Amino acid sequence: MRIVLDFLRLIRVSNGLLTAIGVWVGAYLTWNDPIYYGPMIASLSAFLVCSFGNCVNDMLDMEIDRVNRPDRVLVRGVLSTRIALIVALLCGLGAMIAAVAVNWEVTVTVAVAIMLLVVYNFKLKRVPLAGNIVIAILGGLTFVTGGLAVNPSWTFEFPGPLIPAVFAVLLHLVREILKDVEDIAGDRAVGITTFPQVVGIRSALVTAIGFFVVLVILTMVPVLFGWFGDAYKIIAVYIVDLPLLALLIMVWGNPSPRMLTFGSLGLKVGMALGIIALMVA
Repeated sequence: MRIVLDFLRLIRVSNGLLTAIGVWVGAYLTWNDPIYYGPMIASLSAFLVCSFGNCVNDMLDMEIDRVNRPDRVLVRGVLSTRIALIVALLCGLGAMIAAVAVNWEVTVTVAVAIMLLVVYNFKLKRVPLAGNIVIAILGGLTFVTGGLAVNPSWTFEFPGPLIPAVFAVLLHLVREILKDVEDIAGDRAVGITTFPQVVGIRSALVTAIGFFVVLVILTMVPVLFGWFGDAYKIIAVYIVDLPLLALLIMVWGNPSPRMLTFGSLGLKVGMALGIIALMVA
């Protein structure tokens, strides 16, 4: 049982499940009538892509994680890097096989996602802000993948999966900046220069708040156009946007490790609540 839990920690199963749910939301916002096969296989592929990325990240970031994430399974030695490499390869291969079983549009999207994760982990993670942008784009692609699994020609029509895709890009970008602030000690220890190190912690947090303000404004667009109803407005604005904006301002005022962790967790919860808002829209 313990080894199973260690494998789940390695692939960060909660992140994978959130990614898979994002695919279903994208599909839900695309279909006229329920379609299950494409979204089901595409969500499995997305889960495996996320697992692939997490395994590669943990293998390459062991020295950073010794400082920032000492609880990671590879750092603790409960699983070897060889095992992590095998899991990563199996997840990547499984993701591609599943994508091929849907359609060529999903196959291309999954292939691009895997390539972006490889480039991110080997290169762009060390380029200030560039790596953050890549992760944010991958977060948005989750919803687009769901639409492509249903009907590629409807995917880019409004309202549809492009709406949560844009929201996801901005929310992930904000969270990535917060995580970079949180991980400064470990990044410096191995010579990685991140955005908060270049501009300073306060300026980085102001930038994150700026991105979030743009997100808050954009979440009102579906309401103004009459695409989504009151339930969406209540959840998105009053339960997600305003509390998270207040939280980010608090983090800016007191960027302690505890507050940064709390802020990052709050944004992750906000992602889940945002998905609920879209489902009831």
